[in-house]
Amino acid sequence: MQGNLFMEDLKLGLEQHAEVIWDYEEFWKCENEYDIIHLHWPDFLSYEVQKWTWGTDPLPAKMYSKIEECLQYWKENSTIVYTRHIQYPHSRNDEDVLKLYRMVTSYCDTVVHFANYSVEQFKAWYPEHKGITHVVIPHHNYASMPNNSNKASARQHLNINPDATVMIVFGLIKEHEKELINKAFNYIPSNNKVLLAPKWKINRRKIGYIRLREWVWKFEKWLATLNPKRRIDLGFIEDEDAHWYLNAADFLFIPRTSELNSGNITLGCTFGLVVVGYNGADIGEILNETDNPTFDIVDEQSLKVAIENAVSLARQKHGEKNKELAIKEWNVPMIASEYINVMKETKLRTGR
Repeated sequence: MQGNLFMEDLKLGLEQHAEVIWDYEEFWKCENEYDIIHLHWPDFLSYEVQKWTWGTDPLPAKMYSKIEECLQYWKENSTIVYTRHIQYPHSRNDEDVLKLYRMVTSYCDTVVHFANYSVEQFKAWYPEHKGITHVVIPHHNYASMPNNSNKASARQHLNINPDATVMIVFGLIKEHEKELINKAFNYIPSNNKVLLAPKWKINRRKIGYIRLREWVWKFEKWLATLNPKRRIDLGFIEDEDAHWYLNAADFLFIPRTSELNSGNITLGCTFGLVVVGYNGADIGEILNETDNPTFDIVDEQSLKVAIENAVSLARQKHGEKNKELAIKEWNVPMIASEYINVMKETKLRTGR
């Protein structure tokens, strides 16, 4: 998970209170003494486990047994805290994956959630898990990301009209999400608007003749560069360049409608944007608590209203309120302190 800003920032915050070793191999060694084993994504326990989730094969019995053997060791010799980022991997959610997640979570002493919805869902999914303490700690902000621009300079850098209404969709965009994004963008009540979706990939069409398929693909990619209202297929945006896109936007749209969480809520708030997402799971709970617009995935009219509200709230500077919240209440030192307190309380409770 090197390169994961959430983990990097949390590690730096925790290091102000304790010695922190970030090394997945230590989990497998079952040798050294640690007060706390802090788990995050079960599918990232090793590169082998991660690779397995990308396929469709059953989890090898030897791998499953080894994971459980390590968990048993740490359960007896340490205290296990688990931060619940997702329900299951984005790549698959079959019975084998659910079995892995059920097994890993069964060994946890404390589970940290980003919102109350996750707590209730966890209890409903795993009623057999007893003796686990549940706490809610917000997702810390992204203030560590370079931010060397403002709205005016960002729009000048990207050649965007200063008066345009700009919607950003940040992160990887799945094929089935494109229709929802198009609908949301079309609901912006203005013709002077821009969609920023850097990782909207233009995929190759299913054309049997390879040369024709490649020509069509390259032609469509070229056409995309000619549309100033739709900035798509721009490739990976480095952290040091993200501020240009985020600061140029008025609101951030989250197209995920089946996920538990989205770090883009915190990202958008950190950069002073209004954030729009579906009214479900942790996403809806957090957006509602922060007075950001939400929509019902089966009610298209609610999407239209949410987008119109986002435009209105952006004009009313609601994004500044989001930023104030992110900086004051979701900052890394404060969140790290909450984690440390939870870890101390858990260790005291378990006696390990």
